[in-house]
Amino acid sequence: MAFPGESVVVEVAKCTCNCICTMITTFFKFQANTDSLREKMEELSDSKKNIEDDLEEAGKQGKVAIRPVKEWLPKVNKMEGEWNSMDKKIDKASQEHFCGCFPNCYSRYKLSKSSMEKFQKVKELIDTRANFPEELAIPNPQPESVQEMPGPSIVDQKAASELLDRLKKLVLNDDIRKIGIWGMGGVGKTTLVSNLNNMMADGSLANPFDIIILVTVSSILDLPGIQLQIAERLKFKEELEKKSKESWAALLLQGLKKKKFLLILDDVWEKIDLDKVGIPQGDLLGCKIILTTRSFDVCSQMETDEPIKVNTLSDEASWELFTKHVGELPDVEEIKSLAREVAKECKGLPLAIKVVGCSMRGKERVELWKDALGGLRKSAPTIKHVEKEVFLPLKWSYDSLGKNIQPCFLYCSLFPEDFSIKEDLLIQYWRAEGLIDESMKIEESSNRGVALIEELKHSCMLEPGQGKGTVKMHDIVRDVAIWISSSSEDGNKFFVQSNMNWSKIREEGMHKSINRASFVGGELNEIPELLETCSNLSTLFLQKNPLNKIPKDIFLGLKALRVLNLSDTKIKSLPKEVGELNNLRVLNLSEMRELERIEAQTISRLSSLEVLDMYRSLYGWKVKGDVDEDEESVTLEELLHLECLYYLRIRVSSTDYFPLDSTRLKRLKSFHFHMAPIQPKERTNWLRKDHERVVELTGDVERLAKCAEGMLNIATCLRINDCSVNKIGEVAKSVPNLKELFLFQIKGSDNIWEGMVKSGGRSCFPKLQEIRVIGCHGLKSLIPHDLLEQLHNLEEIYVRNCSNMKEIFGAKVVDENTSEIVATCSVVDSNAFPKLRNLQLRELPELRYICREAFSWPSLEIVQVWGCPNLQRLPFSTGNAKKIQEIKGREEWWNELEWEDEETKLNLQKHFKGRK
Repeated sequence: MAFPGESVVVEVAKCTCNCICTMITTFFKFQANTDSLREKMEELSDSKKNIEDDLEEAGKQGKVAIRPVKEWLPKVNKMEGEWNSMDKKIDKASQEHFCGCFPNCYSRYKLSKSSMEKFQKVKELIDTRANFPEELAIPNPQPESVQEMPGPSIVDQKAASELLDRLKKLVLNDDIRKIGIWGMGGVGKTTLVSNLNNMMADGSLANPFDIIILVTVSSILDLPGIQLQIAERLKFKEELEKKSKESWAALLLQGLKKKKFLLILDDVWEKIDLDKVGIPQGDLLGCKIILTTRSFDVCSQMETDEPIKVNTLSDEASWELFTKHVGELPDVEEIKSLAREVAKECKGLPLAIKVVGCSMRGKERVELWKDALGGLRKSAPTIKHVEKEVFLPLKWSYDSLGKNIQPCFLYCSLFPEDFSIKEDLLIQYWRAEGLIDESMKIEESSNRGVALIEELKHSCMLEPGQGKGTVKMHDIVRDVAIWISSSSEDGNKFFVQSNMNWSKIREEGMHKSINRASFVGGELNEIPELLETCSNLSTLFLQKNPLNKIPKDIFLGLKALRVLNLSDTKIKSLPKEVGELNNLRVLNLSEMRELERIEAQTISRLSSLEVLDMYRSLYGWKVKGDVDEDEESVTLEELLHLECLYYLRIRVSSTDYFPLDSTRLKRLKSFHFHMAPIQPKERTNWLRKDHERVVELTGDVERLAKCAEGMLNIATCLRINDCSVNKIGEVAKSVPNLKELFLFQIKGSDNIWEGMVKSGGRSCFPKLQEIRVIGCHGLKSLIPHDLLEQLHNLEEIYVRNCSNMKEIFGAKVVDENTSEIVATCSVVDSNAFPKLRNLQLRELPELRYICREAFSWPSLEIVQVWGCPNLQRLPFSTGNAKKIQEIKGREEWWNELEWEDEETKLNLQKHFKGRK
């Protein structure tokens, strides 16, 4: 007979027993379960590695992972992270014993159980991989969906990460169309949107957009500039520039309506009329706009659906960010305490924290930290909280710079906001102002200038600009520099007012004690009369203003002036009073397309002049014999009086005589002489960089070359424009040091290269590195056969719009009757063009061959072919061109190419980046 409740007790006992048995089994299977999981993880990791390798190869072909793969990889990464942590616990549990005798049962049981659970999840991931299609990647549509942006990651910063999480949710919310991110300058708004962009770029955040476009706006609203940035991202900037600006908005509207886009407008200072830009609005499903601004009012005016305030960091977050930039602190308690106080004085502003942290990096003496803290605390603010919370920490960083570099830093603020400053130009100005020792040789001062620039970049006071060899100031850093210099009493008192008309300048006030003044890109049609009283003025920037004349006596009171920039103005005549500027070192008259006259004796009296830049200006220099008696204009002979001149760029219109001999020319570190009797009708400049010694010939080349023989003898760059030439070889004999040769719209026949090879088989161009040819319709081949083995230093070839060119590297035999190229079986030395790394061919409708010889192409890395429909074969095989990294062209052209063998095609396919 059973006791009451006996069945319940039995069941409970059974369950308890089963549970205990399961636990015991799980415990004893610790090794088996963890080993099984380890094997499965290795299988998963191997699978992931194989996929990543396949994707890397596919990426070289312009392909991207399919969506299932994009979603699968982050899950695997997460699982690997969990396993790595768990694996350490397993090792530890394997070695632990309870009371020194028995294994730690509970720890092993938990890990064994967890291993079984994870085993199933890993198996699911492996099963998911097994169901992937054979093709893991698909062609990446052009343009790229998202481009990675430079900037620090904020994933390890709690406050910033929380803000980023909020932004991600809003971006993925279909009900939100416009998001405004606002806060004070330097607080991290740009960093926030850059991180959002980069998370979509690296796949850590799903990207629901066809394209993400990030545009920098800045304080001076430039609608055409915004339009060009968008067009460049959409890959039709060139097409846009061919149209009238009035049609740009409509064209952009058409392009954007076809895409699901995210447009990020960074650094907005005022309302932007999106309709005028060409940005579609209304109910475009999935399209979004994010803007960053310092003003909440801008968010309201732009009708954002959700404004996000970016606040300064807390003390603890500030400390975390500060330690990241200051690096490891000395193991001294007092320094650690002082460092926390220094971080607090940055008031939570990320930019200030970064700058101060970098400045204190590696400082190991208590006195230095005390001095830093004292400097941060005692500077009294002169305007509201902005100075106290933003400017003062940055000013302390300025104070910590050496006395020799402080004025160099301040000088950079004379350039407009977001302006990329050419380093060599900046060094010229620093030297002219005496900020670099004027007694140094030119090369020494150039080296010193580069060292100063690098020091400012390392101190976070300057940052890389948009182009190679350029720098720029962060806008907040520039604001601080202007703030410092506007109140300085040590010879660095500035007046900087860009984009402002004369009446506003009057209101702002301009004190006669200023040392440097900048009015770049304003609305001035006359030079401010108040400048006459500024007797201490040493630099005056007036470029990019609609100035049309210079008042007669305006420069009489500016005897201290060392730098004068009048470039890109509408001034037609330069008065003789400019010659009174005895201390002037730099005179920039470039881009002055209406400058018809410079009065005689104006330039020759500038005895201290070092730099005269008249690049692409209308005025043509003549010798005395070519100037009419009643003209009374400056002549080339006046240059003979400039003993300090080392940089000269002018247009010379005389054709029979040039007064500067070789000795004087060699004194010039850099020159650009444009020998052109008549001002060219169009802007033909397409030199991509500043060259050391340039001679440009336009017109009667043979005659000009005789006049320019002295300068050609030391020139490193020769450009021949818009002329009829029979034999370039005759000109080439005078240019032994040539590195770059540019031919533009030459109307000569196809034998213009005759005479290029000297007796004994020596080339006229032993140092030639680059050839660029545009619009030379008479040429049937670029480089004749006789020259193929002569150009050992050639690195780049660029050919465009030559309608009759049939091959790039000439064949040995040409039919005398038909002038057609005849195939040759000769083999060129495999060492021909050993340094050629870049070959670009564009709009060559008759081009059939690059070459018919067997070249080894030992250095060739980049090949671009556009608009060459008859080029049906590339001269590459499995045995040559092994360094090719990129081939660009249209997909249709690529697909129709003929190949020597399938292996060659497959080898090169991975390097091809095409577009339809």
